[in-house]
Amino acid sequence: MEVTHYDDLSINVPKNQLDKLINGVLQNKYRIFWGFNKGKMILNIYNNEVNNKLIFKRHKGYLELIEAKLKSDKVLSVLDKDIDFTVKIASKSTEEIKRGAEVVYREIDYFLIELSYFISLNDEHSINTIKDKLKKLTEEWNRLRKT
Repeated sequence: MEVTHYDDLSINVPKNQLDKLINGVLQNKYRIFWGFNKGKMILNIYNNEVNNKLIFKRHKGYLELIEAKLKSDKVLSVLDKDIDFTVKIASKSTEEIKRGAEVVYREIDYFLIELSYFISLNDEHSINTIKDKLKKLTEEWNRLRKT
């Protein structure tokens, strides 16, 4: 497996799930080492071939997984089993796409208001410029909604 780097994560991992995760990687013949850097907790999951890193922020009662550098399919499978890692990554991507579509939709709304204003002024140049912009935004919005 190539190195897969996930940053900008926010996955809450309660203590019981963390315990399962650690036991799962230990059963797969990996070793672990906890490190600390600038208020972050780093769980190194390694063997002779690869080193995987999970970076957490500490909260009262749970850890928040904020970054993952994975090099092993076995570690990814343990993460999927114990904390639904891939599912949570996929749902985060869907949220980002929705947010992207919503931002484009608001831009469309703004330019429709602008179009109305320039139509009232009979400003043909501005009307055509805004129509071109609206066409591009509509295509982008449709594309974002489909993915």
